[in-house]
Amino acid sequence: MRKRLLFLLLFFLLPAPLAHGEGISVKDPWVRQNPPGTSVTAAYMVIENPGADDELLGISCACAREASIHVIEMKEDSDSMVMREVPSIAVPSGASLALSPGGTHVMLMGLSGDMDKSVVLELEFRSGARISVTAPVLSPKAARKHDHH
Repeated sequence: MRKRLLFLLLFFLLPAPLAHGEGISVKDPWVRQNPPGTSVTAAYMVIENPGADDELLGISCACAREASIHVIEMKEDSDSMVMREVPSIAVPSGASLALSPGGTHVMLMGLSGDMDKSVVLELEFRSGARISVTAPVLSPKAARKHDHH
C-alpha cells in the first residue's frame, strides 16, 4: 500500500515532460532550430507504449505546412544511407520508439516563419489516441546537450 501511494504521489506531483493518451506516452520531445533562410527542420521524441500494439499514423504542427515520418535506412546495393518517408510506424506493445537524429524522425516542412521557443506537435495513433505535446525548439548546440540526458 505504501509503495502504491508513493508511486501515485511521485507520478502526479513530479513535473515531467510527458503527454498521455490511451497508454501511449511521449517523452523528451524537441525540435531542431532551422537555420536562417530554410523552411525545413526535424522533430524528435521517445514514444513509449505500455499497452497494446499501436501505430503512429501522423503528426501535425501549426508551425509547418507539412509534417511527415521519415526513416533512415542502408541502401541495399551500396554502403550509403537513404532517407525515405513512411505513411506510419509501428509502436509495439511494451516498447519504446525513439525518434532521433540520424534515425527515424519527423520532418517539418514549409515552416511558417521563425519558430517560437516551443511548438505544439499533435500525434495521431491507429488506436484513436491523439496526443498533444509541447516541444522546445533547440539550437544544434543545445540539442546535442539535450541528447545526452
